[in-house]
Amino acid sequence: MQTPIRLGLIGCGGIVQLQHLPTLLDLNEVQIAALADPITENLAKVASATGVPPDRHYADYRDMLSAGALDAALIATPHHLHAEQVIGAAAAGLAVISEKPMATSLDEARAVLAAVERHNATYSVVHNAIFTPGAIRAGELLRCGQLPAPQVGRAKSLFPMTADRHRSSPARIWRAASASGGGCIGDTAYHEIYSLETLMGSPVRYVEARVQTRFFELDVDDVALLLLEHENGAISTVSTSWGMAGAGAGELGNLCEVHTRADCLRMVGRGTALHRLARATNEWSEIPLDVTDRNRTGHHGYLTATFDALAAGSPPPISGQMAFHNLAIIEAARMATDARRAIDLTEL
Repeated sequence: MQTPIRLGLIGCGGIVQLQHLPTLLDLNEVQIAALADPITENLAKVASATGVPPDRHYADYRDMLSAGALDAALIATPHHLHAEQVIGAAAAGLAVISEKPMATSLDEARAVLAAVERHNATYSVVHNAIFTPGAIRAGELLRCGQLPAPQVGRAKSLFPMTADRHRSSPARIWRAASASGGGCIGDTAYHEIYSLETLMGSPVRYVEARVQTRFFELDVDDVALLLLEHENGAISTVSTSWGMAGAGAGELGNLCEVHTRADCLRMVGRGTALHRLARATNEWSEIPLDVTDRNRTGHHGYLTATFDALAAGSPPPISGQMAFHNLAIIEAARMATDARRAIDLTEL
C-alpha cells in the first residue's frame, strides 16, 4: 500500500482520543484524512489534534466512505455497529481495522469475513492486550525454551461498577445494554480470553461456562465464569464480573497467569507488571519491564505493527479469523450456560 496511508476514523470518542491518536500521529506512514462521528464535540476534539479540515468531517460514516480519497478505515464505535461499518468500508475498497469485537454474533461475524473475502480487503481487529510490555516479555520467556509448555492457566478481570468510576449507573452506559452489544463477557473478558489463550500456546477447543446477570438490573450479563480445555489437553479458567470485588485485601482484580511443570508466570494489569514463581523455592520475583504511558495498554504496539504491515503489503498481526475464534469462545460460553454442558468449538 502506498504511503502515507490515508486513514479515515469511524468513531472519534474516548478510545480514539486517549489510546489511538498518540500513536497514529507519530506514524510516518499514516495520514489521518477524514473523520466520522455523529457527536460534534468528538469531531471537534479529534480535528483539533489532527488538523483534518471541516469539509472532511462527517456525521454519517457512509458519507465519508462515499467521498473517497481514503486507503484505510479505523472503526472505534459501540459493538453493535462494527459489522455494518466493516462491511461498508470493505465494500469501499479500504483496508479495515476495527476495535473489538468484530461483531455481536457469529452470524454477523461470518458476514464480515465473507465481505472481506469478497472485496479482497485487508482486515484486522484490535487485540491490544497481547502487545503490552508484560505480554510481550511473557511470550518471549515461553517461546524461547526457558519454560516448558503451560499446563494450567487462569485469568480474571473484576471491575466493580461504581458511581464515581462510571459517573452513571451500569444501565446508562452502552456497554451495559444488549441493544448496543454489551455484557461483561464480550466487553471486559474479551481481552482475558485471547491473552490467556496466547500465553497457553494452544487454541481453546472445549468451553464450559456460566454467564449470568447477578448484580444489576440489566439485560446483559454482569458475571461470567469459564472453564476451557485447549487442543493440547491443557486447561484454563477465565472469570470476569462487574459486580464482584476487585483489588483489595491482598486480592488482585486483574491477572493472567500460566503454570508450567517448572515455573509460573503472572501478568498483572493486562501486562503492566510481570512476576515469576520459582517452583523450587515457591517464591515470587518481579520481572523488570519498561512500562510507559505510551505502551502500557498495548495500543501503540498493535497499531504500529498493523500499519507497518499495511505499508509493507504484509498480513496484519491479528487476523479476522483470530477475532472470529475469540468471538466463538464467547458464543460457546453462552451456549454452555443454556445447555449445561461443554461446547466443542467445532460445533460452531
